[in-house]
Amino acid sequence: MEPGPEKAPATVAPAVPSGWTPTQAEEGRFFDQHWLELFAAGRIPLRIPPDAELFEEDLGRSLAYMLARLGELEGRRVVDLGCGPGDFSIFVARHGAQVEAVDVSPAALEITRQRAAANGVAALVQTRLMPAERLDFPDGAFDWVLGFGVLHHTDLAVLGPEIRRVLKPDGKALFREPLGANPALEFARRHLPYQGKYHSRHERPLNYADMALLGTFFRETHVREFYLFSSLSRLLGGERGGLFRLLWAVDEFLLRHFRALRRFCRYVVVEYRL
Repeated sequence: MEPGPEKAPATVAPAVPSGWTPTQAEEGRFFDQHWLELFAAGRIPLRIPPDAELFEEDLGRSLAYMLARLGELEGRRVVDLGCGPGDFSIFVARHGAQVEAVDVSPAALEITRQRAAANGVAALVQTRLMPAERLDFPDGAFDWVLGFGVLHHTDLAVLGPEIRRVLKPDGKALFREPLGANPALEFARRHLPYQGKYHSRHERPLNYADMALLGTFFRETHVREFYLFSSLSRLLGGERGGLFRLLWAVDEFLLRHFRALRRFCRYVVVEYRL
């Protein structure tokens, strides 16, 4: 059955739940407006492309890497922190995961519900209004804690124990984040216009000290940097074509043999294990 037309989420935000910090409340208001504007403009399609197409979009190679790290997802319990409009929640649900999608924006959760239904995974995706640092789940509830661009919005000293608490004894956490160790890239993020640019007042790209801080709550940390010269994928319109493949091959060689260059990458995928 084809999904019906999308319904715009409510434009009046509810009262801030008790116990939220002022920062969490402000982030919720900011992203409510942000996602509402994009959804109303038709820039958040209900249908999410199949994996093969996603892997050719900007950041596609890092998405494929994350899927490989996740392994078999059928029947796994997953919480997606800061789910936004649900792209990653739906992606892992399509691979069989049972997903709790968490966000501070009611609009994001409504869009996620609509998109989960449109992609045939409504039964596998539940939404919850809550900050990542204050998860209303029992101890040991999840096989994976996941996030796309959420850590750099949070208080990591508070988040770390909460992630650890909700993971099963053999559970793991996996995040993809913008990396904030390249001064030239940071200048571009702050001062140059580009498509899809948006920033809340409280966020900043993740740095290695942040990763190390969160890593203090876990037994093992694994870091993989992505996109040095292949950062141009955004300007190239994705990760297909001969030029991107050449840039990717150059990156693979340089990042393997010259570790000092890794800090200049655009994104990082970091995995934590108990």
